[in-house]
Amino acid sequence: MMDQIKFEELHTSYVTAFQEYVVSAEVTATMLANCTPEPMSLLGRLTLVVQERAENEAHCAYMDLKRILHSAVLLGYHCSN
Repeated sequence: MMDQIKFEELHTSYVTAFQEYVVSAEVTATMLANCTPEPMSLLGRLTLVVQERAENEAHCAYMDLKRILHSAVLLGYHCSN
């Protein structure tokens, strides 16, 4: 069960996770915009893979919180977990 305070904390965490995901996606987009006709260096590829993993983790965290918040909104936060 969740009370009003826990619900508000969940919502705040959800908003923060969304903002972190957007920032991470923007970093990835900026990196991808630097594409050249030549293949990326090994270091560049590694850096991109690390960034894409960070973006994916931020997206998963956001989606997990969204699922929990969505359930709380649909069922009422007293009934959700």
